[in-house]
Amino acid sequence: MAKLMQRQAKIVRDSLMGGAARIEGTRIRVMDVVEQKIILGYSPEEIARAFRISLADVYEALAYYYSRPEEIRGEIKKHKEIVEKFRKQLS
Repeated sequence: MAKLMQRQAKIVRDSLMGGAARIEGTRIRVMDVVEQKIILGYSPEEIARAFRISLADVYEALAYYYSRPEEIRGEIKKHKEIVEKFRKQLS
């Protein structure tokens, strides 16, 4: 029986998604996974289903966060500031 190889998730930073850390081959940012897990309390399986990614992708994103929490918290803070700025402009 042939052994199936799954793609290993890789976290990248480039111009896509404003330079935020994201899962390679997707537009899913590490901060998106972190918010789903830590803030909303979703399980890794729920996150994988919601984003249509593998469970390995979810765990890779979480591992990246736990190895660099201040970096990702900074991205979350920056994103919230941008959203708030646009909300004020629309008011």
